[in-house]
Amino acid sequence: MVVGIESMALHEPSGASHGGGLGAECPSRTPDPAWVLALEWANRQFDPVAITRHMQAKRSAREQAIDELVALGTHGDRMVCTILHDAEHAPWTTNLAQALSLGVDLAPHDPGCPNGRMRRTALVIAALAWHDIYFSSTDHLDDEAFHELLFAAVLQDPVRDLPGGALVHEWVDLATAGGEGLRERWLSWYASDGERTDAAADGEPVPPRRRREPSRDAALPRPSKP
Repeated sequence: MVVGIESMALHEPSGASHGGGLGAECPSRTPDPAWVLALEWANRQFDPVAITRHMQAKRSAREQAIDELVALGTHGDRMVCTILHDAEHAPWTTNLAQALSLGVDLAPHDPGCPNGRMRRTALVIAALAWHDIYFSSTDHLDDEAFHELLFAAVLQDPVRDLPGGALVHEWVDLATAGGEGLRERWLSWYASDGERTDAAADGEPVPPRRRREPSRDAALPRPSKP
């Protein structure tokens, strides 16, 4: 993962490869109101004051570690040392540990509770947004499949532990997470019109365009800055 000031990194979940999810999302699409409500509920479960203190402490530790790399003469440019720290020296963790560090209760919700698993998923998404970790290209997954992929794979993957507010945005792109039919799925759900046209020109079968309306992706948290 390459990181830096106002940078964007891609987190590749187990079994996934990078696709066109980030560029294919359309900000004008209607956000799924059920997901809007679930995320609003999730955000009410957090203590912003405690989380702000937590992130400040992590940012201070990160700055000290970068100072040490500079002092060691690892590189004369502090920006290069920052990138080196974030990519190679920051401690390992998991997205699950990052979410739990904010005090969320991820115990399985009562299956009889309407939208119980949606709320559990929303808690994770909201918690990781505090770490500047965002999800893209989820619309091809139904709510049950999204929950399963999140808890069975994405949250278990090792990642570098970077604090929120460090001007590093990480994206978890699910466009090609899963098993067979990855190319077909990408072409139908996330490829741009130009990419679909190019595939057709190369003789590739292009499936019909598919859309989730209203869109879960359009309801998910996004950075306040590019």
